[in-house]
Amino acid sequence: MSQGKFRYHKLAQLVMLAVLAPQQAFAADADSDKQKQKKADTEQVEKIQVTGIRSSIKEALFLKQNAVAVIDVVVAEDIGKFPDENLAEALQRVPGITITRNGGEGQKVIVRGMGDGYNVTTVNGRRVASENSGRDFNYDTIASELVNSIAVYKSPEARLQEGGIGAVVDIQTRKPLDLEGFTLTGSAKGVYESRTGDTQPHASFLVGDLFEDGKLGVIFTGAYSERTIRNDTYSAAGFYDEQEGVTEATLPIDKNNDGKIDQANELFPSKIPAYMYYANAQDVRERMGGTLSLQYQPNDWIDLSLDTIYSRYTTNGNRYQIGFVNYDESWTPGTPIFNNATFGSDGRVLSVTQTANPMVELLNLSTPRKTDTWQVGANAKFQISDALSVTADVSSSEAKDQNNGDNRFIVARGFVDSIKIDYSKDNKLPDVTIAPALNADQTYGAHYSYNSGTGVTDQVDEAKLIGQYKIDDSVLTQVDFGVTYGKQSKGRSEYSSKNASQFSRGGFYLARDKYTFDASSVFKQGDFELFRIPKSVFVAPNFDNFLEGENSIQPNPWPSFDYDKLLAFYRSISAEAADKSIVASLNQAGAFEVSEAVTAAFIQANFEDTLFGLPYSLNLGLRQSKTDVTSEGYSYDFSKLQLDSAGLPTNNDWRTVKRISYEGSYNKLLPSMNFKLSLQDDLQLRVSAAEVMSRPSLDQLKPWAAPNFSTKVNGLPQLDVRFPGLAPELAKQYDVTLEWYLADSSQLALGYFVKDIDAFIETKKGKINFGGIDYWGTYASSGQYGAKINGLEAAWQQSLEQWLPSPFDGFGIQLNYTYVDSKFDDPKLKDLSYTGMSKDSYNAVVYYEKYGVQARLAYNWRSKFLSYPGDWGGDSWTAAYGQLDASASYDINEHLTVYSEVSNLTNERYWGYVKQPDQVNWLERFGTQVAVGVRGNF
Repeated sequence: MSQGKFRYHKLAQLVMLAVLAPQQAFAADADSDKQKQKKADTEQVEKIQVTGIRSSIKEALFLKQNAVAVIDVVVAEDIGKFPDENLAEALQRVPGITITRNGGEGQKVIVRGMGDGYNVTTVNGRRVASENSGRDFNYDTIASELVNSIAVYKSPEARLQEGGIGAVVDIQTRKPLDLEGFTLTGSAKGVYESRTGDTQPHASFLVGDLFEDGKLGVIFTGAYSERTIRNDTYSAAGFYDEQEGVTEATLPIDKNNDGKIDQANELFPSKIPAYMYYANAQDVRERMGGTLSLQYQPNDWIDLSLDTIYSRYTTNGNRYQIGFVNYDESWTPGTPIFNNATFGSDGRVLSVTQTANPMVELLNLSTPRKTDTWQVGANAKFQISDALSVTADVSSSEAKDQNNGDNRFIVARGFVDSIKIDYSKDNKLPDVTIAPALNADQTYGAHYSYNSGTGVTDQVDEAKLIGQYKIDDSVLTQVDFGVTYGKQSKGRSEYSSKNASQFSRGGFYLARDKYTFDASSVFKQGDFELFRIPKSVFVAPNFDNFLEGENSIQPNPWPSFDYDKLLAFYRSISAEAADKSIVASLNQAGAFEVSEAVTAAFIQANFEDTLFGLPYSLNLGLRQSKTDVTSEGYSYDFSKLQLDSAGLPTNNDWRTVKRISYEGSYNKLLPSMNFKLSLQDDLQLRVSAAEVMSRPSLDQLKPWAAPNFSTKVNGLPQLDVRFPGLAPELAKQYDVTLEWYLADSSQLALGYFVKDIDAFIETKKGKINFGGIDYWGTYASSGQYGAKINGLEAAWQQSLEQWLPSPFDGFGIQLNYTYVDSKFDDPKLKDLSYTGMSKDSYNAVVYYEKYGVQARLAYNWRSKFLSYPGDWGGDSWTAAYGQLDASASYDINEHLTVYSEVSNLTNERYWGYVKQPDQVNWLERFGTQVAVGVRGNF
């Protein structure tokens, strides 16, 4: 059956079920109030009416306590009121979770040190498409007001989606039959950004009602927000490492003032890096989305639902940058010459001045992002008998990132009288003085204009048939079983300039490529020969107070480009060269589509009894998963390749790009066990064990084969190749937790976990046969070495209502701490930690709730983590980072609330370094955001 027919029939099923409604029946949290009343003695979790901070904590702890697996839950405090504006930032409060940031805003989650595709994200139990080209989910695409709760499953169950060594994160939207009747809530606020001085709108609403005596429910939600974000950044590369002895990271100092550099005696180790850049990034981020949920329960035996969610997220992503090179580079004519050097006690250069024709690069980078994500799902649950229920669920999700070559990377070269760099003070950044300061009226030469873009379309279709059989008067209390089928197709298109340097070097490349061009604007500056860019192309600086908060001297604000005018200038020189070389065109070699069809079956047995007189719950599960991979794209026609006796091609027609398709498959059986022992009513011990897997990255599965016949290895031509049959990474996982539930909204917990990864996918080299020809290949394959990750999680949540007198009894605290450590099996990596993993992280929250007042002060901190092993000058690290957020609200009456929120209250810096903390390779300031608003509930 064709893909088109498959989607047609699946959509027909959706239409047939459209009179129904909502989420897949996840055993922990999927029944309406009527069902819960009937099944209170058998269901793991009941629903609690939630209003306010303390009640949301109470429900989250209730869900955690009644689950058998190791989970953590974040619950909306009220309808349409999630505890943080961003889903990722809400999840960072959970023990074991840290996040990555994009312009200061949370974007992706790392669970117990595992990110980069090691986690699976679902919405209402269904896989959701992602607009990036990998497997990660960007949590900034969904407005937090659309979400009711998020459950993080740290220990797997057979009934849950496989594919995450880190965790399964399930986002739940609100269910219509949870309403008590007509409900209307809305909020509106203005968000002030301290760096831009702008105030932007943010609004959301929820409207829902019940019909037919409470048997039919409808909920419609919507949210809109706009933010202007500004980040001031310093970045650097190329640090001297005495152990490596890399001469490129030394600084040329003209000590004898003869205007030349003696390569033997005038190159010195330096604290000053080889490259230095300053950037002002400005971004307008617009997010809008909505959900529609229908739920129909005509009787106690049928529950039908339909859910939809939609989100659009757009950004314009402009980055205005200057940079300069402090060593001799092949693409920079002449060696930069520095004078007036001072040295530190360790012999490294601390300060210098460059006066011999110093060159400053002026750069414009823009990375616009326009993403659309939607999901529609239909669910029908039939209670066949008191014991047997059957659930059918179908869903479809799609995400798009539309980019047809809209990214810009434009570089012009300007010339100044001097550049002074002074790193002798005790600051994070050096003092940098450029004289004269750059402005729009100075002389600039054309250098580099690269246009690019990657468009992504992701389609996920799923169908599930799940059964549940309950058994009375037996140790075996329940059996869950089912079959699922899912197909994910992720396609990528790539656009790029064919020769971004076409107008560099004053016509050198135009002449080389035999273009006719106008050379009247060519000028010379020292060793440089360039096209002079007209002054009309440049725009005066649109920012001030650059890197405010740092004590060092920063360059004055600098101008930017008008890209359309720059392109018009190129066309005035040679229209043919501009259109063929600079304007982005489709690059077939970078386009591909990877499809994964996953067929899975599971069975999970649930037991309840006593052990040594203590009640326990146990689930044992098996999940069998078969994955079929199809990878399609473009590659050379190797069938036409002919080699002579020297191993060189005798023809060129093999270079014609043609569409190719590769296939692969693998099967995995994944066992799981979760055990909960009630040592007393409020004290529980949990033990879990499972085998888990994470699938290869899509880049490792794309169709790709690039030969190199000019340089041979071991007498063989080289070949960089991918294979779609690449097996996933497997791991064994263990958890032990002890949880003491002190009160409804209080808990003390301690947990220990182990993730034993069998082997990583790694890049291998060796002899391979491809198309009947032997090559020395570079390819991804299951490696020899894995790693062991283990850690501790400790959490204390305490309401002080029983400890303190009024009015102080409204206070409460939430504290958690996580320790994660990793040990690589590879002896070469034994001293390194896992990339992106902080060993220590903690959260501290103090809240108050009484007399209509709600207030919360939240601090989140994570220790340093490895960013990039083997960087230029040593391993690069991201330094420890902590952020303080605050919120407060007051209930004017039962319907209206005014509130305020502050993010990054103390304006913290985000920074990193290479090998040692005084070699800063990037630093970012993104300011404070303040919101003031009103919320209504009717």
